[in-house]
Amino acid sequence: MIATHIRQAWQLLRQNKLFSTIYIVGTALAIASTTIFAIIYYVKLTPVYPESNRYRMATIDRVEQKDDWSSMQSSLSYSSIGQFKNNLKSAELISAYQRLWGGNRMTFNDGRRDRNVTLRPTDTAFFKIFNYDFLAGAPFSDVDFESGVRKAVISDRLAEEVFGSVDEAVGKTVTVDFRKYDVCGVIREGSAINRHSFADVIIPYTVFDNYAGNNDPDTYTGKYKILLLTDDLPAVQAEIKEMERKYESSHPGKELNFWNQPQSAAIDALGIDPVDEDFDLGKFVRYNFLVLLTLLLVPALNLSGMIAGRMESRSGELGVRKSFGATDGSLMSQVLWENLILTVIGGAIGLGLTWITLSTDATFVLSIIGEKWFDFNSAATVRLTPDMMFAPAIFLFAFGVCIVLNLLSAALPAWLALRRPIVKSLK
Repeated sequence: MIATHIRQAWQLLRQNKLFSTIYIVGTALAIASTTIFAIIYYVKLTPVYPESNRYRMATIDRVEQKDDWSSMQSSLSYSSIGQFKNNLKSAELISAYQRLWGGNRMTFNDGRRDRNVTLRPTDTAFFKIFNYDFLAGAPFSDVDFESGVRKAVISDRLAEEVFGSVDEAVGKTVTVDFRKYDVCGVIREGSAINRHSFADVIIPYTVFDNYAGNNDPDTYTGKYKILLLTDDLPAVQAEIKEMERKYESSHPGKELNFWNQPQSAAIDALGIDPVDEDFDLGKFVRYNFLVLLTLLLVPALNLSGMIAGRMESRSGELGVRKSFGATDGSLMSQVLWENLILTVIGGAIGLGLTWITLSTDATFVLSIIGEKWFDFNSAATVRLTPDMMFAPAIFLFAFGVCIVLNLLSAALPAWLALRRPIVKSLK
């Protein structure tokens, strides 16, 4: 029965090429826009390489210190890292990295042109928070970090570009900002959309002479971002509030403010300002659900109108078939199979269009939604890795969209047409 329906549907589609083409194109555009929307939030909110601990990760991005005469907001100081390690008992791991402004230059001695790289000065805990795949070598050690040894972990893309292969890179030297670093490991590159974990070159921040700043324990403003892993974010936030209380009680007239930090990785990925304590996640979800619903309903309603017109022209055919004993169920099944074939073809084209678009110019697509995706856009080119674009969740979501479009656009017009009496359909 199903094979017969498919053959009949295919013949009808070939006889109505204009309708079929418009239907397929409309479905493809709806699927493409919906899938791009899904991929954007998939890569922002779900665990993807190397940020497999996203559901347990939190960030402290900014702090404010003020008194009666001045106020300063900035990233965190080096001394604050020690304060967090001493006071945040509910945090399993704490790491920090320096936020660098401007591009970093890699230079060569063989006549090749300089190139920009994304440099990430950090500590050894960074490699425990993010699960990098080491293709060669290993991360720099605690001894290297404490001693300020110039070791570097580089991406496989950079290793192949500079040394010809991953295996050749370990033990070689790279020069960044006129400092030489010995390559100790090579990692599989992630995507620059992951603004905390992406880097071409990862080094110990202790290689810089001024990494500690003034090291005043009462100064919390500086140039570090804090990352942590925890299974109890509210407990960590409560410990942060206690740090604020102790500071203000021992420093009359001064104020320390971390707002609602640490933020979960999801809130941080959405670009929510930590100062915005009134942010409503439920409202945000409802708004984006309405956007997604619009992307689905508008083309579905247009296609439904087209199908209603087509069902009107086929009313005679349906009347004849009903007069010869065809049931409403069999006729409905036939109509749905016709539209399912068109929907699947349009869905396949839409998925292909999505991946071509994101592979060709992901930066343009991401800029449409107005998000600041990463900190080092002067050096990084946004690429979505295969595990981001070909994730099973995205396939299942896209297939579900195909089914929803099919049901929305075909079922109601077909049901209305089949309710007509046979005599009226024949006339």
